Amino acid sequence: MLIGGSTTAEAGRAVRPTRSLRPGRLGGAAVAYFVTLLFLLWPFTVNGGPFYMEDSTSYLRGGALGFHTGLLILDNWWQSLFGAPAVHQTGADPRAVVTVLISQSGGVRSLIYSVVTYILRGPYDALVPLVVVQTAAVALVISFLKRLVDPDGGVMTAVLVAAGAAFLTSAPWYAAYAVPDILAGVMIAGAVALTVLFERTTLAIRSTLVLLVAFCMTTHGSHLPLGLCVLVAGASANFWLHRNSPERRLKRLVWFSSPFVLAVAALLGTSYFAFGQASLSPKRYPILLARSVADGPGAWYLREHCATERYAICEVFGPNPPRKVGDFLWSKGGVRYRASSEQMERIRAEESVIVRRAAFEYPVEQFRRSAGNGLNQLVKFGPQGLIFGVKLVGGEDPTLVQVRADRPLLRNIAEVAIYIGFAASIMLLLVFRGRLTRVEIAAVGVATVGLIANAAICGALSGVTDRYQGRVAWVLPVLAMIILLRALCERRPVATSRKVALA
Repeated sequence: MLIGGSTTAEAGRAVRPTRSLRPGRLGGAAVAYFVTLLFLLWPFTVNGGPFYMEDSTSYLRGGALGFHTGLLILDNWWQSLFGAPAVHQTGADPRAVVTVLISQSGGVRSLIYSVVTYILRGPYDALVPLVVVQTAAVALVISFLKRLVDPDGGVMTAVLVAAGAAFLTSAPWYAAYAVPDILAGVMIAGAVALTVLFERTTLAIRSTLVLLVAFCMTTHGSHLPLGLCVLVAGASANFWLHRNSPERRLKRLVWFSSPFVLAVAALLGTSYFAFGQASLSPKRYPILLARSVADGPGAWYLREHCATERYAICEVFGPNPPRKVGDFLWSKGGVRYRASSEQMERIRAEESVIVRRAAFEYPVEQFRRSAGNGLNQLVKFGPQGLIFGVKLVGGEDPTLVQVRADRPLLRNIAEVAIYIGFAASIMLLLVFRGRLTRVEIAAVGVATVGLIANAAICGALSGVTDRYQGRVAWVLPVLAMIILLRALCERRPVATSRKVALA
């Protein structure tokens, strides 16, 4: 994406000595972090709370079920180990209860994020703590990037980055959304910091980034493949930048692969704990099949083969399933309500077979539709899906109610600012490319890989909507702001006789 780099300036930066976070610098970092957090909370504050969608209610209901059923499973496990009389006799196997409830809902979303949603639901189940924690995670990775890219920058530059992130990117909007979308961007930013900027991190920062990226990878079905793409790209960039010994590369590879390994272990473990089967996406909705049908190849394949293949989805819809993803999955006539639990299990088992055969039967059209969806998704990242004045009511069985007027004008102004900020960041990076270091160019490149991979994954596997790209589109502008402020504020290179080490 960017070519070239400054030789003299880069050499000076490469040998800049490390400054430990003395009390004064630690206090400045804390001030910068909380200022960033406060700036990012402005849409949340204007709205008087989180933004919601139907998925928010689904996560809250699923989290309540998962949390209480998990306690029952633990209680039964404890009784089986020690043989003590149970304090609460439920009269039913908890997993059987889960199976019945899932058969009624048609499937589950991320188990881990659902339980976190329930734990952080806050007073009146409004999900305020959840949104504040999500925003704090965004502020944290921005602070990490600022420290690692520009460790000598002062509080004022951190405040400028915070203001730019808050008013010129999509970050504060999707951080205020009570769904896991924003965590995809946190994951990309964290992976860039962990891999490309690895040599500049402390042990505490590395460990925090590993845990944060791993958690983010578990919160949505699209996050695991996206995180893997970014970690691989970041590891490749690190190995290209630093010619280390095989032993040092192996140690770095352990660090770089740790988030993915932990995420897979967590997903398999929670699946086995909850359902008695180890799966990365247990009891999932057949979203991939719905996307294939909406694109065309899946619909054409089922129309031609339903009479002979005896697929479960044909029993539900016949040879002509609904062509819209929402109608296919969640409408009153969709699989959630029409398919029995036995049929849903068969649909999940047959989903990959149908999608693969449809793609092989119509390869040109499948590629054209998927590529078109990905390109369309790449440029759609405004906040249009976030509606002001919606309130979550009903406790653990919530519904959405419009209690105040929407603010479309504010949303439209923000959308213009977001697109201008994104375009300006790219143009300014190109203009000042000669003042960027190889590490900074690599960081921008890996972040760009994350944005493209996100658009491709969401475009191919789900519907095209602003929120899927808006959740990650802020990473590149924020990184660009940090790099550009570092380049503009730097006056002259530091003497080359000093060692490089960033604690």
